[in-house]
Amino acid sequence: MKIKTPKLRLSTPLCIKRPLPVQQAELDILRPRPRLSVDQWALQRRILSKKTSKIAGPWSHEYVPFAVEIMQALSDNTVREVWLKKNVQGAGTSIGENFIGQTVDEDPCPMGVVFPTESSLKKFVRTRLKQLFSSTPSLIRHLPAGDIEKFRTGQETELDNMFLFLMWAGSAAEMASVSLCRIILDEVAKYKGEVGGEAGAIESARDRVTTFPDRSKIFALSTPILAGDIFDIEYSDTDQREYWVRCPLCGQRHVPAWEYVRLDKDSAGGLLRPRDYLQGDCAHYVCPVCEKKWTEMQRWQASQAGVWAPQDCRVDGAGKITGKIFSNPKRGYHASAFMVYPGFMTMARLAYEWARADIAWKAGYRQPKQSFYNKRCGLEWQEKEAVTEESVITAHIGEYLQEIVPAGVQMLTAGVDVHDDHFWLLVVGWGWLSECWSIYEARIESGDTRELNNYDCLRQQLAVYWPLKDNPDEMMGLARIAIDCNYRKEVVLDFCRQCTELPIVPVRGDDGVKGSHRAGDEGGLKRFDLNVNRLKDKLYRLFYESKTPGAGFFHLHKDTSAEVIRHLTSEEKKTVYKKGKRPRKGWMPKAEGAPNHLWDCAVYATFAAELAGATMLRDPVKAAAAAAAAKKMVTERMGARKIRTKY
Repeated sequence: MKIKTPKLRLSTPLCIKRPLPVQQAELDILRPRPRLSVDQWALQRRILSKKTSKIAGPWSHEYVPFAVEIMQALSDNTVREVWLKKNVQGAGTSIGENFIGQTVDEDPCPMGVVFPTESSLKKFVRTRLKQLFSSTPSLIRHLPAGDIEKFRTGQETELDNMFLFLMWAGSAAEMASVSLCRIILDEVAKYKGEVGGEAGAIESARDRVTTFPDRSKIFALSTPILAGDIFDIEYSDTDQREYWVRCPLCGQRHVPAWEYVRLDKDSAGGLLRPRDYLQGDCAHYVCPVCEKKWTEMQRWQASQAGVWAPQDCRVDGAGKITGKIFSNPKRGYHASAFMVYPGFMTMARLAYEWARADIAWKAGYRQPKQSFYNKRCGLEWQEKEAVTEESVITAHIGEYLQEIVPAGVQMLTAGVDVHDDHFWLLVVGWGWLSECWSIYEARIESGDTRELNNYDCLRQQLAVYWPLKDNPDEMMGLARIAIDCNYRKEVVLDFCRQCTELPIVPVRGDDGVKGSHRAGDEGGLKRFDLNVNRLKDKLYRLFYESKTPGAGFFHLHKDTSAEVIRHLTSEEKKTVYKKGKRPRKGWMPKAEGAPNHLWDCAVYATFAAELAGATMLRDPVKAAAAAAAAKKMVTERMGARKIRTKY
């Protein structure tokens, strides 16, 4: 039997309503907003204050086209570190400010800013950071109550959505206890070698970002100083990108450099007066390909069309990069004044600064030229090392005999180096304008130098008088003797007290001495602590920079042996850089254990000469003429007196 289901009738019809369509404006609100990169944020939101910028108003890439890729690298997740080697006023600090602004406004995370010193950090906060926040509306809202006085140096500054740490390279305690995602290291080349006895500031920064391995970013920028310093070492580990500008005349590309600047010269081939380069059209940038001069606007057009390319790569006229491009999480960029907008820097201004530096260089001052390379070219200054070569010093061997005082010598000094069972002795003759001659050198066997009685052989040698070449009947003794007391100190001091008949003084080298030397007292006996690097610099000029006999030339006698040459060439001047430590510059042995005893004796003899007044010696020719004139005048006066007496 089938059961029929009754049909239900609705009293009211069932109405199914369709949902209202979502409007595009509503979708735009609901859809997550794409995060702006650093360069996009700067272009859309950064406002430049007239207090800190020559051109105030909204940020524009037009004046710094080379900065765009650098800012894009700061937003690239595959790049962990960005290193910028820059000229002064090369937009580096502004790029860092944009990095701060984009982090606070778009991608909040714990961020640190590190400066070389506390004073430089406070200046940045006062003149740049406060202006960045106060002039950019999207940033000021992130400060509590919009108060720009809330920034705290050496501690964290709490914003509405992140912490900003403002530190300096010497604030070890603050750096050691902070986990950061992003860090800006400003003026790295000026950082101290160590921070509070711990790792250097750069290594400390890397330690701080280990908590954020996939998001961390370090932006390190600096004007370079010296080749081989900490900044140069770190930068050399990047891909070292150069900016290839495009010539508006021939369409070819090259990396801009000072060597392509042509300066007008005077009739003698020398530089014009510095102010002439500012007043006239006397300096031009020349394309190295077509060799045509650029105007300032053509130089700017070339810069606007520039392309960054890694080291060992080239860029063709169309902007295509050729060469091997390796994946490197450390990007490096080199910026120079030749890429800067003409309203900020011109070739005339660069020529003016170069001419001034050249004048200072010829006067013996290297700092202005180093400053030009550092601050304008964005290049490290390569310190010239004092290389000591045997072939150079061998050319100083003359024809005069050992143990004979040559003509021109007006004073004799000696340097003594003390060892376990012997002494090294060098006697040097000094003349006008630091012309000098080696007279005698020897190793004097003595026995144990801890025994004062064993110094008698040295005492006898120091009392010797040396015959003059022009008149063997006349003899010359030592005017001053310097003996090293750094080894066997107490015995050497007793020896000096005992030798009352000898003009002898104890000396020792001291790296901490500023200037020439420092005198000390040893129980009534004067001791001299020497700046040996300065004295070795002087000897280097006498031995290696002076090419012709005469003033400032060190002569070696005919019997100078190969051993003596080895001693005199055993050291060289260099700068030693070790990661995490301050550079050490000075004279150092070429090889460990190389004999340098006569070189040390020469240092002591040189100081003895300064102490005895060798720098005050007169020209012997003029002195002889003056003596003859004085004698003639006395004779004439005596003759006139006899005549008056007779009549």
